Amino acid sequence: MKDSTIKQKTIRSYVKREGRLTNAQQYALDNYWAKHGVMFSSDILDFQSLYKRRAPLILDIGVGTGDSTLNHAETHPENNYLAIEVHRPGVGQLLNNIESNNLSNIKISNNDVIDVLQNQIPDRSICQVFIFFADPWPKTRHQKRRLINKQLIELLKRKIVIHGRLHIATDWQDYANHIQKLCQSDPALINLSGSKSYSSPRPNWRIKTRYEARGLRLNHNVWDFCYGLNLDR
Repeated sequence: MKDSTIKQKTIRSYVKREGRLTNAQQYALDNYWAKHGVMFSSDILDFQSLYKRRAPLILDIGVGTGDSTLNHAETHPENNYLAIEVHRPGVGQLLNNIESNNLSNIKISNNDVIDVLQNQIPDRSICQVFIFFADPWPKTRHQKRRLINKQLIELLKRKIVIHGRLHIATDWQDYANHIQKLCQSDPALINLSGSKSYSSPRPNWRIKTRYEARGLRLNHNVWDFCYGLNLDR
């Protein structure tokens, strides 16, 4: 798989410290990427052509090894899923799992989500967005790298269908405060747990990923934030 990311002088929300690819991950990248991967370009994606069907699209951002994506896609075969992950070991593992489970409703992008949203995603095309346990960048000097910021929210508001949903989960209190303040102050985002609720109940369908498990081992709380998009407000 070739690196097709367009280089830009922007602050990235990630650092590629990938470590070593396993033989299985490298095999998946070499043999399954052409079938399940989405190369970056400046052209808008045609999702009906990409998935060979018309179905609701879920954008899953920063999927890691893709356990949550895989589980949701297996449970809801009626949906299409676009998983975004910049770290190749995770991409390789997810590719292997897609292939071994014979799934056709997951595609993977290995590029920065801002680039993908700005260039490839049509407006009003995404039914739901999942952002589960993004890197919290807890040190103050690094917080400018946080994925969830006003730029991302504004982009997502253009891409989500009216009454579509944005679902975020984090185990860092400071990041939770940041997310809640950012979303609650936006009149187009409606807190689905009620305007006076800080966060939403944890949904039963969201499986526990290794990132959440690590947070729980550190005695962190976990917060889910669920918002609907209503541009009439």
